[in-house]
Amino acid sequence: MSDPSLALQQALYQRLSAELSVPVYDAVPMETPYPYVTLDYEVSSNASPISGRKRQQRLIYLSVWSDYQGQAEVKGILAEIQAALDGRPLELTTGRAVAVRVLRTSTHREPDGVTYQGSATVGVLTTH
Repeated sequence: MSDPSLALQQALYQRLSAELSVPVYDAVPMETPYPYVTLDYEVSSNASPISGRKRQQRLIYLSVWSDYQGQAEVKGILAEIQAALDGRPLELTTGRAVAVRVLRTSTHREPDGVTYQGSATVGVLTTH
């Protein structure tokens, strides 16, 4: 069975696009208004046992972007991400997502003093 990385990205994009109140992008079009969420990057580690199915622990990094005054909008969108993903199964076209957890969230003001950014780290154990 082939690597489920792309299937996982597609499943995350579909779930988030369906359940969040803001647009979700892998590549953000120029002049896109805030707020929105981006699929930023993935880190994968080998978690395979000595024998058996291949397993990988994946960390998916999502960003929330907002120009709303204060952190309220970013925190609300992070809560939507938590509700959409944490502990909920994802159907993949290749491989299997064994566990999905939102591991960490954070917020901060960007150096421009206007834009706020939120981050969510999603841990996914996949097999293939």
